[in-house]
Amino acid sequence: MYSKSEIAQAELLGSGANRYCVISPRDKSICLKIDLPASQRQVKNWRQALQRFLSQHVTRFNENYIEWIAYQKLKQRINEAELVRFIAPCLELKNNNDKQQILSCQLIRNADGSIAQSLDHHLKNGIILDLSKLNQAIDELKDWLLKNNIPLFDLNSGNLVVQYDADKIRLICIDIKSTYKSKEIIPISYWSKKMMHKKIQRRAERLKNIVQHRQKMMETV
Repeated sequence: MYSKSEIAQAELLGSGANRYCVISPRDKSICLKIDLPASQRQVKNWRQALQRFLSQHVTRFNENYIEWIAYQKLKQRINEAELVRFIAPCLELKNNNDKQQILSCQLIRNADGSIAQSLDHHLKNGIILDLSKLNQAIDELKDWLLKNNIPLFDLNSGNLVVQYDADKIRLICIDIKSTYKSKEIIPISYWSKKMMHKKIQRRAERLKNIVQHRQKMMETV
């Protein structure tokens, strides 16, 4: 259990729409995912407002809980040694003194020990990537998802970190909620393997196009 003072003094890694991440003050190989205070969450519509209300008051709607269950479900059918090749391990889910759920995950680092940054971080900060290597990394992730029938549809630049190892890069997913909780009204892509595969392939191609477009814009600046 982490105290408020420990969390407040922890090094910030980043922040999303509903959660923020810090390096664990007790173990530098672990990151902690923590709910943002309600006042810091932006609400765009009534559906989002309802989701965030439920997230705060009903455990099974909480994002940390959803991601924890998603990882446990994957572990039931895929060996963890294989799973962690492309997915950051979820290690523990606990409440703090305020009954706030904190999810502990493996902090992904590069071969030199530095923290692996998100693909979004690279694009926003003008870090030019080798497109052939990046496309290969996207294809490796896509092929792995297809081989293991993992419905990871949230293939966006904020959910993937770029891990450097010598002259090779690998994309590792740090948010797997979409493998368990569908955004589809009728989750056909989760029921049909054929539709699942098609959707993963579309998401991978879309990611390639987005990265290529963003990098071309950076090169012309």
